[in-house]
Formats: sequence, structure tokens, C-alpha cells
Amino acid sequence: MSQRTVEKVVIAGGGTAGWMAAAALSRLVGRKISVTLVESEEIGTVGVGEATIPTILTINRLLQIPEPDFIKLTSGTFKLGIRFENWRKQGEDYIHSFGDTGKGSWAAGFHHFWLRAKEMGLAEDYGEYCTELKAAEAERFAITSQNKLNYAYHLDASKYGMYLRKLAESSGAKRIEGKIQRVETSLEDGFIEALHLEDGQRIDGDLFIDCTGDGFLRI
Repeated sequence: MSQRTVEKVVIAGGGTAGWMAAAALSRLVGRKISVTLVESEEIGTVGVGEATIPTILTINRLLQIPEPDFIKLTSGTFKLGIRFENWRKQGEDYIHSFGDTGKGSWAAGFHHFWLRAKEMGLAEDYGEYCTELKAAEAERFAITSQNKLNYAYHLDASKYGMYLRKLAESSGAKRIEGKIQRVETSLEDGFIEALHLEDGQRIDGDLFIDCTGDGFLRI
């Protein structure tokens, strides 16, 4: 297999995943590569609410997205964890919070100290030592510099995708309208070389990212 420098990145599919990839590549890698995204208005995306996890904070910070703008433009709300209703039995709920529980030390993690304290009759329930869990149970939330909570968002996925598209296109990403008809692969190594669209366009690239949602680029 020959080594090739990645200069052309082609993303198959738009939506949140496609435009997130396009925005990250175009804004963080910049002019060193060209980014082309292929999507079809006819196919569209699933317009649903999106439940995220705290890693979304990282991508938003890398893309330099101001949180107030993000919340407003995506109709977002904050979340401190995920509630599983009727977890082990009817009427019992379990909240998987996004924060750490307790504080460890150089000697061992917190759970070791908690287990020993439990044996001695000194420990409360394990969840009592998680700030995010207690805040979620009390239905309280705040962003402060003194006590930073781990959190994520519920948001409108369609609005987030449109917001990411604006970021990506403003940084040089190119959008091509069309349906993918077939995938062209190399006879030498089987790698993808180009996408062929229904209207006859051939989109070649060095790296292809599948964001179609159904694994269209599987070969």
C-alpha cells in the first residue's frame, strides 16, 4: 500500500455528524486540506432532539462556539446525567450522573476509602458524594467558577447541524448537493477513491468519512 498525503477529505452525509466533522476539519486543520461534504436535500436528516454527553463541551470549545449563542440557536437545555426509569424494578429510578464521585488521593481511588468506611459504618450511600447527582435530584443547576459541574445538553439536532454548517462553510468547507450512486474503489488496495453521484459527478478524495447513518460507504 502506498503512502498518500491527505489533501482532499470527502464527507458522505450531512446532519449533525457530517457538519460536525466538516466544521472540525475546516476550522482546526484549516487550509492544509480541502473539505467537501456531499448530501441530498431530498433525503434530509432526522429532525429530532439530541441527548448529548459532556464530550460535546470539548468540541464546542475547540470550535470556539460561545455557549450562550449555542443554547439560543439550538433551543438547548442543560443536563447533568441520564435517568433510567424502572431500573431494577418498577418504581425504582437510577440516575447515571456525569460527575465524579468523591475525591481520591495518591494512595487510592475514592471507592476504596468508601468501601472501608462502609465496613466501619461511617459511609453514606455512594451517590451522596457526587455533586452532579445531588444537583440533578434537587433539580438545580448553575455554572460557577468555585464548583464546576460536568454537564451536557439536550438540543435540537437539526438546528445544531445548520449552525455547524455555517461554521464549516465560513472556514472553507464545500457542500455538494446530490445522491451517491456508487463507490469507486482502488483495484490495488481496495481503498475508496471516489464517489459517483446520480447526476454524473465524480467526487475524488484522499480520505472519506461516512456520516450517512446507514454505512453507505461499506465496501
